[in-house]
Amino acid sequence: MCTPIAIKKSESLRVPSLAERYTAAGICCAFFSVWWKFAIVPADQTPGVQVPMHSWHTPLALTVGYIVSLPLLSAFTKKFLSNVDVKVLLKESMILYNISQVALNGWMVWSFVDAVANKGHPFIGDIFSTITTYATWVHYCDKYLEFFDTYFMVLRGRMDQVSFLHVYHHFSIAWAWWAAMTLFPGGDSYFGALLNSWIHVLMYSYYLFALLKISCPWKRFLTQAQLLQFTTVVIYSFVCINMWSDEEKLPKHRLCILIQVWEMSSLFILFSFFYMRSYGKMKNKKASSDDQCQKAVKDAVAGAAQVVEAAAKDASKFANTMQGGGTKPAKNVRPM
Repeated sequence: MCTPIAIKKSESLRVPSLAERYTAAGICCAFFSVWWKFAIVPADQTPGVQVPMHSWHTPLALTVGYIVSLPLLSAFTKKFLSNVDVKVLLKESMILYNISQVALNGWMVWSFVDAVANKGHPFIGDIFSTITTYATWVHYCDKYLEFFDTYFMVLRGRMDQVSFLHVYHHFSIAWAWWAAMTLFPGGDSYFGALLNSWIHVLMYSYYLFALLKISCPWKRFLTQAQLLQFTTVVIYSFVCINMWSDEEKLPKHRLCILIQVWEMSSLFILFSFFYMRSYGKMKNKKASSDDQCQKAVKDAVAGAAQVVEAAAKDASKFANTMQGGGTKPAKNVRPM
């Protein structure tokens, strides 16, 4: 894949002007507008309807375009942005993007919870309800907007973060949700979107706080929450298929469940490896820090012992001098 771009020290980078930063934010807004037009579909093109917009050509074009665009964007960054402080250039764009994702995913969470709590959508065991279909469609469309997660990494020269896990996640999840919208656009398909939207509210809030230099209390729990999400969706899927009647278990529904279980299981394995590797590095770093701390304490104790020993020797010499020579009376001093 692409080779990492050498990142120069921030002191040697040109700080972009405010006009350049707002121009970058405006370009992002233009992309968001195109996405909005794609996501807001008219009544005759709702999810599940067999129209060209919902054919396999759409995810194929967008996911292949995503893969191909990464090395091209990396080359562009290396050629034109290598002397620019891209982190500063994209700050407003990334703030805008993360705010949009928090708001969008928050709306999806509210839509799913409201449908179950107030609008009669069954929590589990349903295939045909269409109450949550539109929110699930927006969730699917958001998988393409999330490609900007990777684009921001590449533009900032952080190709080390563009791992197989990262690219596989964005590539495969778009296809998985396209399958859900094509084969099983209603009913129990809402549950995975609900959990994923909630995780994304936490995740993009953390990214936003990091940009604003605000401490995020749930940062350390994000990976564990994602692993819990994958496990819960797999369990929910198996419970669903056992609750449906034989008449309802159409081949397309079984296929959709199979795709979802595969997607969640593969992500669980990859995220587990990532978590263990990251945890191992943190553990080694902590152990190394503890070793350095112990060494520093040991050196300090040894140094203090040397100081005490030297002081004791000096005190002993002084005492011997006082005892041996005594204090001689001063000459020419008359007694009173």
